[in-house]
Amino acid sequence: MGQKKLLALDTNFLFDLARAEPFARDFKDFYLHLGFHLLVPPTVVGEIAMASEDDPEEKRQLAREASKNLIRWDIKPFAVNSVGDFIAEQFSKMLRHKGLLPIEEVNDAIILAETSLGGISILVTRDRHLLAIDETTLSMAFNDADLAPVNPAHPKRLLRSAQQMFWCASSQTVIRPRLGDQYAAWGTSCKP
Repeated sequence: MGQKKLLALDTNFLFDLARAEPFARDFKDFYLHLGFHLLVPPTVVGEIAMASEDDPEEKRQLAREASKNLIRWDIKPFAVNSVGDFIAEQFSKMLRHKGLLPIEEVNDAIILAETSLGGISILVTRDRHLLAIDETTLSMAFNDADLAPVNPAHPKRLLRSAQQMFWCASSQTVIRPRLGDQYAAWGTSCKP
């Protein structure tokens, strides 16, 4: 039996979906079509809940839109136990202490740890702080914490890479399901 295909989604990506950004919709549709499970770490769920109550109106509306549509989008939250919460907090302190993230970016590091604890190797995010961390240094930090490494990946780059691989493997055309039985074709040339 094959390993489950899992991706964790950061808060900013869920806001992109709530904003109906075409790249976010395409990303979601493409990866669901490929059989991936799109999952939300507990801290992301908390950030959305807080934003739906406390943030400026635009962000509050996006948070509410994301909250009410998770199920419709086929995106599911996952949980970590209390030991996992402790591990995530310690990992956050370590990353910030080592200067891999700014001291105020507590939740970013917790989300990385929760993603690892959820058995997920990729966090889909547009967060510049996370994307700027050197991959090798981040892998070593995960290793120091006895956690499986997580790779923060920008959704547009991840989608382009996956489409390129899929197009090359399937005669350069991907069929993407749309509403009902309508289909739209994506096409591009395979580059050697």
